[in-house]
Amino acid sequence: MLSLVEKVSLAEREGNLEDVSSLIVELYEQNDEAALDLCIKLALCEYGGHTYKSDFQNIAALGVIHWGIQVLRKLGVATISLSSYRAINNVTRLLSHISSKTLSLFPLSHIRCINVEMLNIFDEKYQKSEWTTVAKEVLIDVVKSVETNEKFPIGITVNMGFSTSEAATEHIFAALISRWFNLSSSGLKQFSDLLNSDEKQEIDLHNFLVSNPYLLEPFHAQIWSKPRFGEDLVPDFMIRSMDNSYTVVEIEKADVQIMTRAGELSAKTTHAKRQALDFRNWAINNSLYASQKYPGIYRPYCLVVIGRESELNEMQVERLKQENESTQGVLKIVGFDWLFNRAQSTLNNMIDYGFDRHNFQETIGE
Repeated sequence: MLSLVEKVSLAEREGNLEDVSSLIVELYEQNDEAALDLCIKLALCEYGGHTYKSDFQNIAALGVIHWGIQVLRKLGVATISLSSYRAINNVTRLLSHISSKTLSLFPLSHIRCINVEMLNIFDEKYQKSEWTTVAKEVLIDVVKSVETNEKFPIGITVNMGFSTSEAATEHIFAALISRWFNLSSSGLKQFSDLLNSDEKQEIDLHNFLVSNPYLLEPFHAQIWSKPRFGEDLVPDFMIRSMDNSYTVVEIEKADVQIMTRAGELSAKTTHAKRQALDFRNWAINNSLYASQKYPGIYRPYCLVVIGRESELNEMQVERLKQENESTQGVLKIVGFDWLFNRAQSTLNNMIDYGFDRHNFQETIGE
């Protein structure tokens, strides 16, 4: 008698749709992590060149949801790792149908395959926020991480032309927009891991921000690394926002103290503040020269990023708040965790509100 692993290998080579569906039911019955891995394998494999391989892949991709919400993340990771056109196409289609609450319109959802019928995809549980939120997160991760050299990744954009659900198509489009902003839960996790690493140096943080500029400003127009102000002044970053305002950014180490125990700015924070203001003053005093490189620059805002706000006690938090209020409109001092939290909030709001077009076309009436 063949093992499930052997049956999956056989199905890849010479199975038909009914065989694959029955095999997935056997995986349901085993219902463990090994069975899930085999179902994901069936969802992503090429089936030896079968003409209707997409049908096989789609019923297996659907089958994955038997194991619950969180397996969508595992399916996303496997898709990114494989980076196959057809896998990207099928998985992003599935995710967009779940995120848009139109799973019942997913291709092959109406055919008489026993493993699909057992899922009861018309169940309202698939429309609950627990499912749709995870599907949006994974959809963004997949869209951001695959075909990175392509402006219009074919494995994703093809779904926009052949989808049976307009809502699912809009969710694919929304995920593509997030690709431009470079926002993703996996990217934020990498930033969190770097902040928590004992090995990190200031240059590591700088280089990460260079590669992930959305952390400095999610909706920036341009960001310069190490721009030169005159002969001697070199801030870490200069941000040009979409409204044509400018921000000078000075970063320090993530492991230094923002405030002293007495609630005063630490020496390193004071030094970084002074540097940022020097950059600002240079831009003001040399506005004609500065505007040649930075069109429209006028009294740039200053942002100092240093330490972690989570390490401040209640008194220090209040004193930092007072300090920032005293320089409002000129300078703000924040921790690296502030950058993380702002980017996380941006991603959360994109997931909660950015996938539905009406949110951008309507105001809320009282």
